[in-house]
Amino acid sequence: MSSGSPRLAIAACVLLAATAGCSDPGAGDGGPPEDTEPRPAASASASGDEEAVLAAYTGMWDAVVAASRGDEDASRALDDHAVDGARELMRAALADAAAGGATEGEPVLDPTVSVESPERAIVDDCVDDSAWGTGGAGGTAAPRRVDATLIHDGLAWRVSELRIWEAGSC
Repeated sequence: MSSGSPRLAIAACVLLAATAGCSDPGAGDGGPPEDTEPRPAASASASGDEEAVLAAYTGMWDAVVAASRGDEDASRALDDHAVDGARELMRAALADAAAGGATEGEPVLDPTVSVESPERAIVDDCVDDSAWGTGGAGGTAAPRRVDATLIHDGLAWRVSELRIWEAGSC
């Protein structure tokens, strides 16, 4: 079995990430009572948080794609967007990609954001990596589900947990 593409590293890392498990955000209490109007400041803050969460998540992928092409600054930039298990998972994928030669193309993301609290957010994504590969070989044939948990560390949102499912999972 050849190990020269990011998809193989990601597939191998999926098994590692699977041991971390997924959290069930659970059902809420249905929101505020009908006679309570939302405060504009809270609404604006939620929108700002969603944008910041999305920027951190897509920034992680941008750094990984650029680093997979040999950009050392991008590899260091991964630390700006990911921590803990997510950073280690992507570093492992990058190490495998470096062994496989030149990387071409990039994955196509389709994320949705859910801010659960001021310190925690979830991104659900369906990543099409069919045009992203090494040595002229494309990625997987079908999009894959990606679940990401982001934390706010007091300074910025960062991806802390990442679970990448098998091709065809979304």
